[in-house]
Order: sequence, then structure tokens, then C-alpha cells
Amino acid sequence: MPTATILIVEDHDDIRTLLKDVLAPMYTIAEAADGVKALSQFNATHPDLIILDLMLPGIMGESVLKTLRKITQVPVLVLTAIQDKQKIVDLLEEGANDYLTKPFDIDELVARVKVQLRQVPAQQSSSTTLTCGLVSVNQDTHEILVAGKRLTLPKKEFELLTILMRHPHQVYQKEQLYETVWGEPYVNGDNTMNVHLSNLRTKINNLSPDAQYVNSIWGIGVRFD
Repeated sequence: MPTATILIVEDHDDIRTLLKDVLAPMYTIAEAADGVKALSQFNATHPDLIILDLMLPGIMGESVLKTLRKITQVPVLVLTAIQDKQKIVDLLEEGANDYLTKPFDIDELVARVKVQLRQVPAQQSSSTTLTCGLVSVNQDTHEILVAGKRLTLPKKEFELLTILMRHPHQVYQKEQLYETVWGEPYVNGDNTMNVHLSNLRTKINNLSPDAQYVNSIWGIGVRFD
């Protein structure tokens, strides 16, 4: 039976190493030392749980949490030095599943990790295939079928497609998609995202001309219908 994957997002090397050493015997571990890398690693590893520090370089932990909640409901366990109860309540309302204040007890952290993983629906951790309309994507093998025909995509277009298909009809900001897939801050005026979305749209439409799957919402973003 495959083990769950945990993404550890922590900029402090010693703490990140400690968490990895404690959890690695039980789980598959991915790691990131900043917010931008965290979003990239999320898309690359499809973790079952995220341990998220709030004080991160680049994109702060709160922003990472908000971005994640637009694309996934994977459990997030927040690590924070914040003692203000109202701020902690705000974090929980913004989508955190649980939290631990620093310094924390490692046994308590392991226990909370186990609790969160037990609450993950079985289909969420085991299902590797996304199907929307006539489009089917196997996230493990990268096999894509459109109207029964095989489609091959380069890495970035594949990652864009899987993000969009995880939550059909949800509108994603292009800046949000760029930072998740490319793992770096979005720069206004950069046309890279538009080019990749256009290529993705054209390739799918060539195999299924009667349906428009990748749709731009003017002034807002893009969604998979």
C-alpha cells in the first residue's frame, strides 16, 4: 500500500530537517523552503498533507494558504509563532485544518499529522485519474485521452491542465496559475501563460472540436468547463 505524501514548507533548515527525519520513516516527504517553491512542489508531488510555516521568504504562508485553497482541499497543518488567538481563528477560517505554535512538541505534531491523514477521504489519496467531459488525465502515467484519442503535452501544459481539471468551472487567476506551475513570481506583461493556455486549448479542441474546455473569463482568469 503506498504511503501518504507530506509536503513540508519551512524556511528554517534545522526545523525542516527535523520534521523530515521524524516523518520520513512513515511517509513520503517533499519539501520547500519558500512560498513560491511550495506551490511548485504541490503541483509536482500532489501531497496528501501540507505542513506550512507562516514566516516564509517570498510569498508569505498566509498567501500560500489562500492560493492552495483555491485549487485544493488537501489538509494544511500550520506552524506558527503567533500567539494571538484571533489571528489563529482567522487562519482556520481561511482554510487551515489545524495548527501548532512554535516551539512545538514533536510527538504532538506526529499525532496531529496522523489525525489529519485519517480524515482525508480515501478517494482523494488513491484516485489518480481526472475525468471531465471527454477529457481524461492519469496524473501518475501522464496519459491523456480526449474523445478517446491520445494527447501528449509538454510538462507545463500538462500541469496547467491537471490544475484546471481538479476543480472544473472554478476560475483561476493567471497570476496564481503561473506562480503554481512555474514556481516563481508572476511579472505583469509576461505573455508566457497566455501562450501555454492557447496551445493547450488548441490541442484539446483539435481532438474534440464540438466542446470548448479551456475558457478565458475576460478580466478575471481561466477555467475548465
